[in-house]
Amino acid sequence: MPTNLIAYLSERYYGQKKEPTGVGPFITLSRETGCNATTLAMELVKTFRKKGQHWHFVNKEILDKSAEKLHLDRHRLEHEFFISKSNVMDDVIKALSLRYFKNDKKIRDTISEIIRYEAQKGNAIIVGRAGVVSTAGIPNGLNIRLVAPLEWRIKQLSQNKQVNLKKAEQMILETDQKRNFFLQQFSGKDASQLYFDLVINMAIFSHKATIDIILNAMEMKGIL
Repeated sequence: MPTNLIAYLSERYYGQKKEPTGVGPFITLSRETGCNATTLAMELVKTFRKKGQHWHFVNKEILDKSAEKLHLDRHRLEHEFFISKSNVMDDVIKALSLRYFKNDKKIRDTISEIIRYEAQKGNAIIVGRAGVVSTAGIPNGLNIRLVAPLEWRIKQLSQNKQVNLKKAEQMILETDQKRNFFLQQFSGKDASQLYFDLVINMAIFSHKATIDIILNAMEMKGIL
């Protein structure tokens, strides 16, 4: 993966005048809080490299590039649009004196456009950001949902973040709510109503086993 991924995305996305003609392959990773999708994505990239394939993963960089294109501060965009439960984007835009965009649909379209671009260019692992929704209809993709029982996720987050179990549970419940709202903004559905190619219980399978499952699924689907 390039050292400066933001610059890399700029080159890939803004340096092209035409839509990409490729059709993947790509992976989307949706996850419940406590199921470490970023670490899994990093391990997948290393695995692909050992096979002589150059893959990369994108996560928060998608919001960074979307905010840049929309002339919005990324943290303000994320908080007001994807976390707040009230539809306040029109007020935010007025407050920032931006005359380019009239409603939150433009923001959704911009984020989806960047995600779809990465998926079509291929060899991309898209972590979160409603990737399963934005890539709908693009062939040669594998949409994955990582889940686990709440108790397991609490223990994992407590260890990873070095917080007590009560704090970890609070973080999980709050973050799950935010992520579900994020998905609803794009799909109009709860995460439980979306269909994924694979749903993997991280409490049962190790990261190594999960990678093997993903690689096998890609081979069975003919995209690897």
